[in-house]
Amino acid sequence: MEPIDTRNASAAVHAYGGSLQWPLTVGFRRRPRQGCTCGNRNCPDPGGHPLPGRPLFHSVEETLQELEAAPGAALIAWTRTFDVVVVSRPVGMAAMVTLDQVAPVPCLVADRYVALFVLPATGRYALGGGLPGEVRSGASGWIAVPPSHGVRWDTQPWVEQTSRPVGLLNGATVGQHLASAYTGQELVVGA
Repeated sequence: MEPIDTRNASAAVHAYGGSLQWPLTVGFRRRPRQGCTCGNRNCPDPGGHPLPGRPLFHSVEETLQELEAAPGAALIAWTRTFDVVVVSRPVGMAAMVTLDQVAPVPCLVADRYVALFVLPATGRYALGGGLPGEVRSGASGWIAVPPSHGVRWDTQPWVEQTSRPVGLLNGATVGQHLASAYTGQELVVGA
């Protein structure tokens, strides 16, 4: 099997909505040189966040049609089957160095943050001890996924060269690596 190209909207929607069974919606659009269609001139995440209100989930085909009809729109995955732990990019990438030796952890990278996917209802354990970050969990949590503007996979959520999902780690396990990375990051910054 060929690798899944998440820059291709059709391949991405089929992988997320079909193989992984993630509920998907289409979010705001990013317009080149005009910003986000949300209307906020200072939008911190143009074309990378959901529309307001309760999300309406559609079939893979309907989601793909909506995405193709709105060039530059965000593709939003809702956190019903996973939690997302969002941390600063330096800390998240430092944690990934050691996490890659343990098990594949789905990891999205953006300019300012890294999003790590963990077992549902365990994300809160990743930020125990007061580590800075955000947990997105449950029916109201969401994350923009590729081909959304500004995000890419560092580690994809499926086994390489297949469409089979990777097993997710408990947030507590990921939290141990984040804590080590955060401590190490502080030492580098303070040096």
